[in-house]
Amino acid sequence: MMANYKNMMDKWRGWRLDEVTENETSLPFEVIGKNSIMIKGKKLSAKLVFSGSDLKDVVDGKKKKGKVVLASVNIK
Repeated sequence: MMANYKNMMDKWRGWRLDEVTENETSLPFEVIGKNSIMIKGKKLSAKLVFSGSDLKDVVDGKKKKGKVVLASVNIK
C-alpha cells in the first residue's frame, strides 16, 4: 500500500515540475451574462465566472478587486 502511494506521489511531483506554459496573443473575449467572460484562442479557451456583480463593479470603477468563483481552462 505504501509503495503505491509513493509511486503516485513521485508521478504527481514529476508532472507538477514539468508544467508547460501556453502563450497566445490578441485573443478575443466575450462577456456572457452579467458575471462571466469567455476567452477563445487557437490553443486554449478559458471561462471565468465572477462572484455576484464583481465583474460589473470592477468595469464600472466601483471596485478594484473581485473574486473568481470558477475558472475553467482547456488547452488544445
